[in-house]
Amino acid sequence: MTKFSTATVSKRSKALASLTGDIPLAYDDQFEKPVWSWKGILVNIPTKMRHDGLCCTGESGPQLKDELIRRGFNLLEFVPCGTVSFNRDWNGLNDALLSKKAYQEDGHGKKDWLSGGGAADSSLYAWLANTDDYYRAANYIGEYLGKMGDLKSISRFAEEEARKDHKLVVRLNVISENIQSRLRMLEEKFSKTSIKLKCETEEKYKILHGYNQDLTGRQQRSTAHFNIIFADLGKFSSFLLPNLT
Repeated sequence: MTKFSTATVSKRSKALASLTGDIPLAYDDQFEKPVWSWKGILVNIPTKMRHDGLCCTGESGPQLKDELIRRGFNLLEFVPCGTVSFNRDWNGLNDALLSKKAYQEDGHGKKDWLSGGGAADSSLYAWLANTDDYYRAANYIGEYLGKMGDLKSISRFAEEEARKDHKLVVRLNVISENIQSRLRMLEEKFSKTSIKLKCETEEKYKILHGYNQDLTGRQQRSTAHFNIIFADLGKFSSFLLPNLT
C-alpha cells in the first residue's frame, strides 16, 4: 500500500476551486468577506401580512425554491426570510458564485437592486451574502446571518480546507502504516505456521513410513516363519504316515 500525499487529496479542492476561476468576484477578499456557510440573499419576494403584523412568503416560498432549483441552483435550504443556503464546501461556494453571476448578468444583482432597479420590476434579485449584509443588525436578514453564519474570506476558507486535507492525509497514512504493519505480522505468522505445519507433516510422514516398513517386515518374517513350519510339518507327516501303516 502506498502513502497518501497532500497533493493527492488537495487535487479535489483545487479542481473544485478552479470551477470558479471564470467567475468575476465582486468583492475584495481582504475587506468584503462572504458569509459562511455560503448563503445567498433574495429580495423582491412576494409576501403577505400575517396576523401578528409580520411578513412571510406564504405559498410562494416552496415555489421560489422550486424555481431556483429549476434554474440549476443547487440549494441546501431555503429560508422564508429571504436567504438560501448552499453546501459548506467548495461545491457549495461554486454553486453560490454561479447563482450570483447568473443574477448579475440578468441585471438582477445586488448593485441593480441598490440602484433602485426593483421599483418597477417584480422579478427576484439575488446576490451572495457578504460583509455589509452581515452587519445590517437592524435588518431581519442581518440578524439571521449573524445567528446562522460567520464571515470568512475565501483565502481563509482555502487555508482551513488545506489544513483539513493535511490532517486527512496524516490520518490516512497512519491507517495505512497500521494496516501494513498488521499485514507484515500476519505474513510472518503465516510463514511460521507454514514452516511448522511442513515440519509436522514431514515428521508424521516419516513415522508413518517407518511404521509401514516395520509392519511389512514383520509380515514378511511371519510369512517366512509359517512357511518353514508348514514345510517341516510336511516332512514330518511324510515320515510318520508310512510307519503307522
